[in-house]
Amino acid sequence: MSRPLGIAGRITAAFLNSKLTPLFIVASLALGAFAIAVIPREEEPQIVVPMLDVTTTLPGASPSELEQRVTLPIERVLH
Repeated sequence: MSRPLGIAGRITAAFLNSKLTPLFIVASLALGAFAIAVIPREEEPQIVVPMLDVTTTLPGASPSELEQRVTLPIERVLH
């Protein structure tokens, strides 16, 4: 007892039995080669990453106290 084919099964069956399938494969490969040849590329692209380093100190404070009293308020302002 075979189950009826879904949409993917019907598409697959159509491509398995079609003489156009090799043409689609060759066309896809040619389009990919064309895209590789045409897409501009740089040896050293200029990528901008928005980042900011802030260094703070609070002498005598524990790391958790420094985070609560200094780091989190600065992050809220800069965010």
